[in-house]
Order: sequence, then structure tokens, then C-alpha cells
Amino acid sequence: MIKILHIVENYSFSSGGIRTVVKNLTEELSNENYTSFILTSRKEKEDKSAYVVNSDKKPWLYSKEWKVKIHEICSEKKIDCIHIHGTWMFPQFIAAKYAIKNNIPFIITAHGMFEPWLWEQGKFKKKFYFNFFTKKYFSKATVVHSITGEETKNLKKLFINGNIEEIPNLIKEQKEDLNLIDKKEKYILYIGRLDEKKGIDLLIKSFIKINPKNVKLKIAGEFNVYKNNLEKIIESSNIDSNNIEFLGFVEAEAKHKLIKNAFVLAAPSHSEVIGMVNLEAAILKTPVITTYQTGLNKLWKENGGFLINPNQKELISSLEEVLKWSKEKQIEQGEKLYNFVLEKYTWKNRIEDWKKLYKSVL
Repeated sequence: MIKILHIVENYSFSSGGIRTVVKNLTEELSNENYTSFILTSRKEKEDKSAYVVNSDKKPWLYSKEWKVKIHEICSEKKIDCIHIHGTWMFPQFIAAKYAIKNNIPFIITAHGMFEPWLWEQGKFKKKFYFNFFTKKYFSKATVVHSITGEETKNLKKLFINGNIEEIPNLIKEQKEDLNLIDKKEKYILYIGRLDEKKGIDLLIKSFIKINPKNVKLKIAGEFNVYKNNLEKIIESSNIDSNNIEFLGFVEAEAKHKLIKNAFVLAAPSHSEVIGMVNLEAAILKTPVITTYQTGLNKLWKENGGFLINPNQKELISSLEEVLKWSKEKQIEQGEKLYNFVLEKYTWKNRIEDWKKLYKSVL
């Protein structure tokens, strides 16, 4: 049995896609004779097997307890491999340092945190931190895992001699649940974190510009200060504010129902590595408008989905095209996207890639 310790700075619902990715990975591996342990600063009540370091209120998530906990888990559980998720916080830094000192193989998954658009946010601070603190440790990773082809190219520039292996984000198959279907209203859906990089402002502005009749825009995501910026865009327009709804955080069956009944899901992100919500919508047979910057297979746009650049012109054009569809056309496009994701992005078809990667580091 192979034992893996996952270092995740935030494993709560607020972490968005990273929680989903790590949770699915550990669950799928458990069926393949792997045992996973998670060390994090935040978790949910349901996460009985995750260990917590109480540092989520501290700058850089710094706490001496990280090193103590890592050592305890590695010693007591006889960990074979440390898998580090993310790049910019103390947990990742100290985990890499510990792994090197104790000759434990380790994998780093950046989850898109080194992608160009994000580098530009706090550029000088990030470059200083990377070059003078983490690069010398991260460069010694047994494997640097990338999620998309574009991320692979960017990581090769940062880690010239690194062993980089590419496996996309994956999703579980879903059995069709007729109880989820409730087509009472027609709406465009955004679901995810309320964050500048997600392009929600572009979506709101595009929706206002089109101002479609009998169609709503629903925005689901935990409320934060960025919501104020989005509300100001709406308030400064002439649109009926009732046509744009902020739903707050949704989870589990409520989330699936919201996605399943959307006419289209729109995720016009400036920077992403796949974006789990794109796969979640596709596996529920809901068409998706997203961006080239997600790194999704280019055939996405030939199989029921849209790939655009994150700008108003292209987003408006895609939304207008979708809103002209008949219900039959919408169902047909959703079915095509579902079949595409089933082939390219499901655990059933790609679990062997992860087994091969983990075995290669031991």
C-alpha cells in the first residue's frame, strides 16, 4: 500500500476547485490500494481524516506547527510520498524543505498559480519570493505535475531541468438524476469564487449589453468584498437588477441542480487550469462557454462547448449565439460536450496516469 501526504493550504469549500481536485484524487486512489492523508489550515466538518494546522489567520499561513505536524504524520504513517498543492504559502515551502532534508520523494502541483496572468498580479513580490525562497527547493521536486499543455510550457521555463508530467483535472461520471431537472426558468449561470481573475465583470457587462428578454444571469459563489465591485457595475447600468441574481455559496445537490438546469454555464476566466466547474457542467450535459486560457483541449469548441478569449466582444457573440438556440439544440450540444468530457477527462479513463506517476517517484 502506497501512503501519500497531501499538503493543501486550504481544504475548505472556500478554496474552490482545489478542494474538488484533491478530494476526487484521494477518493479515486483509495480504490487502487493508496492511502491518503491531508494536512491543511482549513477543512470542513465532514473531513474526518484531514489534519489541521491552526494558521489560517496568520500572514503567509506561517506556523512552526506545520513542520511538527508534517514530521509526525510522516513518521507515524510511514509516508512514501509528499504531494504539495499550490506554491505561494509557508506550508508548501516548509513541506518541500522537509521532504528534501528527509529524502522523501515529493510532487508539486501548482494548480495554475504560475500562469502568466497571475504572475502579473503582484509581479515583483512573487518573482522575489520565487527566486530567493522557493525555487531552490521546488526545483528538486521528484515530479512537477502540470494540468494543461500551456501550464507545461510555462513550468518548463521556470524549472529548466525539472521532471514535468502532465495529467489534466478529471471528473467522476454522473448517473443521470431526473430529480435534478426543473426547467422553470431560462438562465445563464456563473458558479465559482467571486474573484477578478474569473472574468465575472466581463460576464455582467456582456449580459447588460445584450439585456435578453426572459433570461436571467445567476451568479453563485461565496460573498466577499469583490461582490461590491460587481454590484456597482449593475447599479451604474439601466438593467432591471432583478435579472441578475447573486445566490451566495451553493453545494452538493443544490449545486448540481443549479448547473443541470442552466441553459448555459459561462466561465470567462482570465487564468485557469481546466477549471473544475467546466467539467462539472459538461458531465451534467450543460453547454459551457469558457476561455482558451483554461487550457482545455481545443476540440472542446467542436464538441458542444465554446472557447473564447476573455473579452466582451467574444463573450457577447457567444452568448447571443447560445440564446438563439432552440431547447432541442441546447440538449444536443450538452450531449456532445458530455461525450467529449467522458472520453478525455474522466477518472475511469485516466486513473492509470496517476498510478503510473506515483509509482515513478518511489
